[in-house]
Amino acid sequence: MKIYGYQKDKEDLLELKEVSILTTIKELETLINFLKVTKVEHSKIIDEVEMCHSHFKDWNVEFKGEYSDFIIVTSKE
Repeated sequence: MKIYGYQKDKEDLLELKEVSILTTIKELETLINFLKVTKVEHSKIIDEVEMCHSHFKDWNVEFKGEYSDFIIVTSKE
């Protein structure tokens, strides 16, 4: 697993050493559900594509505005 990110208002993708997520328990539960759903959905198509991705902001309509997006990308290997 590798973790990538962008600096605010920058275009260059960076490999990150560490990520901290400041969240509430309710938000954490929502994130866990997103990960479970993403696992199921990506498992259905991963043999048909090289990579697939899902955005937390697309999945959770309450997670908008000033929040950073959380994207899960899966690959065959």
